[in-house]
Amino acid sequence: MLISSALTVAALALSGGDVLHGAAPDADPYVPVGAIVSGTAPGAPIQRASSPDSADIRRRARRLQSRFESNRVRHLPRSLGGSRPQCDDIIGRMCIWDDGDNGWTPRDEPEEIVVLRTELLAALDSLAREIPGDHWLFGQRIRYLVEAGRLGEAASLARWCGLPARWRCDAYMGYVRHHQKNIRGAEQAFRRALDAMPPHIFADWTDPKPLLDRDLRRWLADQADSAAAMDRLWMLSDPLFLAPGNDRWTGHMSRWSYSMSSEEARNPYQLIWGDDLTRVTVRYGWPVAWERSWSTGGGRAFSVSGHDYPGEFRAFPPQQVLGWGRERVEPVFWEIPDGHARSKYVPPYLDSLGVLEGQIGRFWRRNGVLVVGVWEPPRVEPVDAAPDAPGDPAEIRNRIIASEVRKPVPDVPAAAPLRVGLFVEQDGALEVDVRTTVLSGGAVRLSALAPWANWGVVSLEAWSPETRRAWRLRAGMGFRHIMPDLFTLSDLLLLEVGAEPAGPEEVAEVLRTATGVAGDEPLTLAFEVYGLLSPSELVDFRAWVEKSDEGFFTRAVRWLGFGGGKEQVMVGWEEGGPERRGPLFRTFSIGLPDLEPGGYEVVIEVTARGHSPLEARRAFTVR
Repeated sequence: MLISSALTVAALALSGGDVLHGAAPDADPYVPVGAIVSGTAPGAPIQRASSPDSADIRRRARRLQSRFESNRVRHLPRSLGGSRPQCDDIIGRMCIWDDGDNGWTPRDEPEEIVVLRTELLAALDSLAREIPGDHWLFGQRIRYLVEAGRLGEAASLARWCGLPARWRCDAYMGYVRHHQKNIRGAEQAFRRALDAMPPHIFADWTDPKPLLDRDLRRWLADQADSAAAMDRLWMLSDPLFLAPGNDRWTGHMSRWSYSMSSEEARNPYQLIWGDDLTRVTVRYGWPVAWERSWSTGGGRAFSVSGHDYPGEFRAFPPQQVLGWGRERVEPVFWEIPDGHARSKYVPPYLDSLGVLEGQIGRFWRRNGVLVVGVWEPPRVEPVDAAPDAPGDPAEIRNRIIASEVRKPVPDVPAAAPLRVGLFVEQDGALEVDVRTTVLSGGAVRLSALAPWANWGVVSLEAWSPETRRAWRLRAGMGFRHIMPDLFTLSDLLLLEVGAEPAGPEEVAEVLRTATGVAGDEPLTLAFEVYGLLSPSELVDFRAWVEKSDEGFFTRAVRWLGFGGGKEQVMVGWEEGGPERRGPLFRTFSIGLPDLEPGGYEVVIEVTARGHSPLEARRAFTVR
């Protein structure tokens, strides 16, 4: 499953319809930008005044930029006009909707637009030599160089930036570095910009609330340390802990930098930049491709729509993942539903982010919580091109667990390498960072000891930089310290059929990589019981299978024996506590009586004298 949604943005008239640009651009005479700069025919040398008038040069630059955007529209790819979907959101003059076309990809930019942009940049370069400290002119050059993919030139321009307000230079450098996939460099540049920018601009750029849904805004307002809470939100919004730096944060800063460069400028919507376009850009980014509608009904009116990549997704965590309090430790899986969101994002190094199917489990130890994770990412075929992904020397210094990389089989094409990792976030810091490289096509099994904490987020990740694809599985869960005499259970985990590990340290090697099973396949499971004090303490165990979508009343009726079926998939036994004080590790098997396809849960109930019954669950799917 891919996490994605295609976003479309179009301008609204004050009446609520399309912005109609009057006569179609095809009816306007084509005027090369060079002719506007020089005031002569195209190709003629530029005539400079002996004493440049900076105000006049700025006016000429603005006419150039406006003319380019008007001429750009002439050559945009055409789309069918007519009615469009209902707006999912309206921000000022802009209508935003998710069109659901996840297979959409941008069309090649018309060559005419490439030529027009090249002419514009050459003309702006000439004018910039006359007024080198003009920040509006500088912003146009940076923005259009990045749009043209001329990132090296943009970086050089930002490096030698001579703007009086140095923080703008750093902001534009961060913007370029982000697009170069140099996230660490972007972070450093944006930090310098934030340290030097005016306070009111700092407040706007660092405020995440416009991106957050109502639940997250309420959560943030309830936090005693709002600065630490915001830092944690930004950290968890990072799409991949495997990739160096936090590109969601640099992406946010880049969107503000883009908005800064667009102030008082025209755009393909043929609108002057305003607060509404800033809000759209900060929440969704700027479109990667444009289309204009065909004129309909014999008229000359048309509309322009901008499209974002279909791989964009909700990067911020749902509020439920951030913590359930000290009394709740069950995992809460981070689901990213399709459809419209208040803000979306896609990293510059990814085309798609998919959901991993696997298992995460916890076993309590004297010095922390043992976290085990297993999954099997999709097989990725090798590519001939060299990797185009951010590299970070710090990755070499990360703790690598023992992992055997499979050797290629003769005469069988080798699978592409994958970067994989197990991470645990607690209180805004990565307390567990375990990563390695494997060949795709097989199981990944990682484990690590996490420190005690009230709550945290576990992330299993796989990344193929060569193919620009990644997958992850994240869940919020408790890591609180438990006293030796506290009667409680570990997570319940699905094992390979017939597996008999001696303890939790061996569980990772026999965990199922997926939770899908055949309807008649027996299930083998493992868990631990804590707080049993002596062998004479009798413990009663019962396990059964129930439908995931059954309500409480249905389960109660079935438990009383009136609903039928439950007793057929139920096992139970009784035994004493451990020989010596400590956890009691157990495995058991339960048969499945030709269950219908669908979602189910295995439930284990443990009862000991003097204690309330305990229950643990593990979801699985019958194929």
